[in-house]
Amino acid sequence: MYKYKRGINSLNELRQVEYVLSDGYDTCLCMSACLDARKPYNGLYIKNGKIILENVIEKIEIKDKVYKLVELNTSIQSLSCSDYITSVDLDKNIFEYDIGPVSYVKQIVFSKKYRTLCIEYTIKNKERDKVRFKVLPMLTHRDLFNMKTGTLVKFNQRKASYGVIVNLSVMNDENIAMQSKEMTFTNEPRNLNNVKHEYIDENNERNIYTEDVFLPGEFEVVLKGEEEKKVRIYISSEEKVLEKISADYISKEYEATNQLIVDDIDENFIELRELAKGINNFNLDENLVSSLPYNKDYNKVILKVQQDINHIEDIKSDIDVFTDIVKSIDGQYLTFNKVNLANKVLLKIRRYIKNIEALYIKDNDFIKKFMLLKLWYVESINRVLQIDNESLLYLDIVKDIVYQSIEYKDILLKEIKFVALVYNAIKIYENILKEKGMEDVNMFDQIIYINNLIKEKFWQEEKRILKKNLDEDELYANVDMIYTLSLSYSCLLEDMPFKLLDTIFKELYTPYGLREFSKNSKYNNGLIYPKYMAYFVKANLRQNGVTRASQKIAYNMVKELIQDIGKYVNGGVKKIYHEKGINIDSIGYDLLTNAEIIRLYDMLT
Repeated sequence: MYKYKRGINSLNELRQVEYVLSDGYDTCLCMSACLDARKPYNGLYIKNGKIILENVIEKIEIKDKVYKLVELNTSIQSLSCSDYITSVDLDKNIFEYDIGPVSYVKQIVFSKKYRTLCIEYTIKNKERDKVRFKVLPMLTHRDLFNMKTGTLVKFNQRKASYGVIVNLSVMNDENIAMQSKEMTFTNEPRNLNNVKHEYIDENNERNIYTEDVFLPGEFEVVLKGEEEKKVRIYISSEEKVLEKISADYISKEYEATNQLIVDDIDENFIELRELAKGINNFNLDENLVSSLPYNKDYNKVILKVQQDINHIEDIKSDIDVFTDIVKSIDGQYLTFNKVNLANKVLLKIRRYIKNIEALYIKDNDFIKKFMLLKLWYVESINRVLQIDNESLLYLDIVKDIVYQSIEYKDILLKEIKFVALVYNAIKIYENILKEKGMEDVNMFDQIIYINNLIKEKFWQEEKRILKKNLDEDELYANVDMIYTLSLSYSCLLEDMPFKLLDTIFKELYTPYGLREFSKNSKYNNGLIYPKYMAYFVKANLRQNGVTRASQKIAYNMVKELIQDIGKYVNGGVKKIYHEKGINIDSIGYDLLTNAEIIRLYDMLT
């Protein structure tokens, strides 16, 4: 019987659950709840995924019998530990196995203090004969959450204290160190070819990736007859001095951290507790925030950008990540009254913005992406100011962003999401000035300009929609319309909000999130996104007023999504669903989606 608190009681159901953890710095684990690594993004990622530990094989040798416990498929063999799993507890990260003569408990815990992963085994030999218990690490090379298919990479390895260090090049700092004081490591490098990774893509089709993995050797411990031992393996991006690591502290650290998170949340709010722990236990994006500003020579970056457009693409990718972090401020920090932490993150993002501005990149696509980050930054500032009004702290950057949006209005105000965000930023700027007894007369004309633009160019009365982009001829409902209703300040006039909300409900809403395009549009691909549900509910509550009755109506709209939380991701929610009810095998955890569902939950309680 598989013990699992959410009612999971079969191996197939365990395989559907995404099990995710992180040390919050440079390491994260993403696997299934039976520790199956068959999906392309599964594995233990070190330093944003250069060398990763795809999985480990536990091998038990008793006389002439050998047991290999792992979920693994290749072109020539299939291994499964399904007959031996007796219990799974994702709250405590405990996995129990029993093969008859030998049973063992495996606990997987990340330590933020030591910046390492600890796999602890409690092994019990129930027979009189001695037992050899071995752990074989399986390494590969990929970018984070991207498969590197079919290519065997040459690994280097060297001895570490109590273990081994493996890398691709001794010239860089991309290492994976595996160490154990209680187990003996034996160098025995070999390759395992054509490991299969199955996944369901966004077209609801099953696909298979294959890759080669490298086994550097084996960790081994010998148990005498009827002996019980506790052994540990530490895995990190750097070699550790194991004498300075307290194994007892690691297990207590994880439990204590989770307890601190849930202490301030009513015990009846089970889903909210799960979501809060999820953000803490798997927040790789925090690595980006805590290391701001980047330690880069921006003069060299400017030169590279001028010489090679690919470097602009790298910065664009960074901006996408930071935009999600900024949009997550409410659900990640403010819901839990972590205002000081929110301010610290916003100040670091401000420094990042200033550094990127120093590059003077004039590419239009880059300007739009960068302005999107800035405008969301202003929205998050306003949410902080509603709790802790230190508006002078942000006045200068809000003013700069507002005037930049006006400077680039010919580029920006062709898309409805920018129209909504620019209007919102202007109103936030005006409100900050008003709090200080000041005003900016230039803003009145900009507000009138945007109001007229919406009425004359974007609003389509017959279909009761807002055009997504003025350069497009086709009219279709689109998710960007939701921002005109759900930001701090709505830019819509008269009866537009009522009509638009009705259109969104009829053409974009599903119980698990919103479509990005109308179900009647050629652009609709059948995918739905829970991250938009908080905006949808906020628009409804704004339209109908916040009462217990309106909250109950809103809850009924999102009940299935709330009930699904934690069913397929430990402490989180799937980033993408399919309208047919299929869970798409995208990244198992998404910071923005989790934060937005927390915000949604907060609005309903």
